[in-house]
Amino acid sequence: MWGEITDTVKSEGQTYTDSATGVTVVWAGTVRGPEDVGTCLLDAYRRYGSRFAEHIDGDFAVAICDMQDRRTLLARDRAGTVPLYYARGENGQLLFGTHIRDLLPRLGSVELEPAALLDYLTFLWSLEGKTFFSGVKLVPPGSVYNNGQIEQYFTFEHCQPEMRNERQWCESIVAVLTEAVSDVVQPRLGSHLSGGVDSSAMAVLVARVAGSPARAFVATFPDYPEYDEAPYAQMVADEIGAELIRVAARPEHLSETLSDVILAAEEPKCHPPVFPRYFLESAAARAGCRVMVSGRGADELFTGYDWHKEDCLANQLARRTVFGRRERAALVRPEFLGKTDYDPERAYARVLAACPGSAPLERVMALDFYTLMANWLVLDYKLSARFGIEPAAPFLDRRVIDLALSIPPEVKRRDNKPKALLKEAFTGLVPQDVIDRKKVGFRTPMGEMLRDGLEGFIRDTLCEDTGFFWEVFTPAGVGGLVDQHFAGERNLGWQIWALLCVREWCRLFIDTGGWRG
Repeated sequence: MWGEITDTVKSEGQTYTDSATGVTVVWAGTVRGPEDVGTCLLDAYRRYGSRFAEHIDGDFAVAICDMQDRRTLLARDRAGTVPLYYARGENGQLLFGTHIRDLLPRLGSVELEPAALLDYLTFLWSLEGKTFFSGVKLVPPGSVYNNGQIEQYFTFEHCQPEMRNERQWCESIVAVLTEAVSDVVQPRLGSHLSGGVDSSAMAVLVARVAGSPARAFVATFPDYPEYDEAPYAQMVADEIGAELIRVAARPEHLSETLSDVILAAEEPKCHPPVFPRYFLESAAARAGCRVMVSGRGADELFTGYDWHKEDCLANQLARRTVFGRRERAALVRPEFLGKTDYDPERAYARVLAACPGSAPLERVMALDFYTLMANWLVLDYKLSARFGIEPAAPFLDRRVIDLALSIPPEVKRRDNKPKALLKEAFTGLVPQDVIDRKKVGFRTPMGEMLRDGLEGFIRDTLCEDTGFFWEVFTPAGVGGLVDQHFAGERNLGWQIWALLCVREWCRLFIDTGGWRG
């Protein structure tokens, strides 16, 4: 989906124009309920104006262009499952779209946004809707762009808790998640099954609702068995009678697919787990899947991260930083740093301070919802779209979000244990070994993989003094990190992966225009 607004509306995607008023609606994703989506969105706009998105259920990005009232609205769903970008073209026209590459030909030039790079080096994601493309911004989740102003219609805020006991909460969690899963079940459905409680719960509910299990997919690292979660995924698959497809990721695959990963993501904001996720989506597409269910959102809603522990809440910044201030100064040329006075750490503090919540844990959960998860959802959408797949995250259904925000955080995290309530809810449905295992996340042996036969590729890519990348970074700073990693002094896999992604982005989007292909 994309569009261009001057004195007329030019767009591609699902579009409806009202013949009486000339109002044009363009959308991507899923709007649940009505068969005639265009009429539904137009009716919501007529009734509620810029607040229309509050009354729409689904995973969507919507543009409404009202030429008579000279109003343009760009809206995303509560969680931000579908991206929606906007920019001003070289002639001042408003551009919008779900993919940045559809906007680029009309921008006039491609330039790196310094503040977005600093965010990325610090956190591996961006704050406040910034993108790597100067002038291109992302509408925040749960918000509407209204003629240049961002209006937030959904706030991730815990409401006054309801009085229920633990058993009642558990019953409600399973019931509401079952309803959410029912909305995504269809014949060509697949399931991401990592062996954790979130994806396992989804696989179990899909089997219950559909009457038969969906084909399941798990990433494996055959050369690094300590990272292999397939045995836990197999437990769940055996329990529900699902076929489990193991997708192997090896070091040589990284060098072979880096370009395509960055082209699909459009920005280098890629955590290392993006690499195996790319292979999972590819395998699912080859198997004929058109929708892939995941457990995305459970950690943010039900307190699943290590940094949600009581003794970690006070020092969030250090736990999220990839390159600190001193490390960035050694990596980035002073003349590039001089282009902006932007400070990622101060911006982070500002965003955290603005997060709603009456307690530190509530504010940190909101921060994760608006930053870490929001960036992951954009990547989920784009990597899935690369292979013609639609991602589905039932945990982010509005009914589930509403329920989760009505549960006191201390109940969700009983005895300071991650997702204690969610695990209790699925005890008896998910194998006990999966319930009891410690959370490990979607781990990727990036440091080990880089050392296994990829040193030449890394040095050729990161230590060759050509291209725009070297107008930004210092050879000594980058080379020093590479040397430390391959000398075994430090495991800098995440840091080197971050620089690899930036280097490839510079090559594709600035040096060669390879994105056009």
